[in-house]
Amino acid sequence: MIDAPSWDDPPAAEMLPMPKVHTLTPEQIDGTACPWCSKPLGDTGMKLGPRIRVADGAVRRWLPRACRKCVGVQAARVYRIHIGSCARCSHRDYCPDSRALRALALECG
Repeated sequence: MIDAPSWDDPPAAEMLPMPKVHTLTPEQIDGTACPWCSKPLGDTGMKLGPRIRVADGAVRRWLPRACRKCVGVQAARVYRIHIGSCARCSHRDYCPDSRALRALALECG
């Protein structure tokens, strides 16, 4: 059985890969719409952690947010990929990354 993440575990939302920035709308980039489904978020969006992008020839920081449903779907997808490719997880000795991704998928799914 996998335990809930501790304070030392990595923030799973920051491990979720983002769609390519050039495919996103300004609302998705500024965190007012989900980067996966484009749904307007209001105050309900989950923070996905700071990201870096290149825009207008400069490196820029952006702070995406997403709806809980999409976060759950993406966390489950990344978790499945991770446990199949991580040397530690493929031997059933689940690493902190896999525990954090699984907990996020269960929380939001």
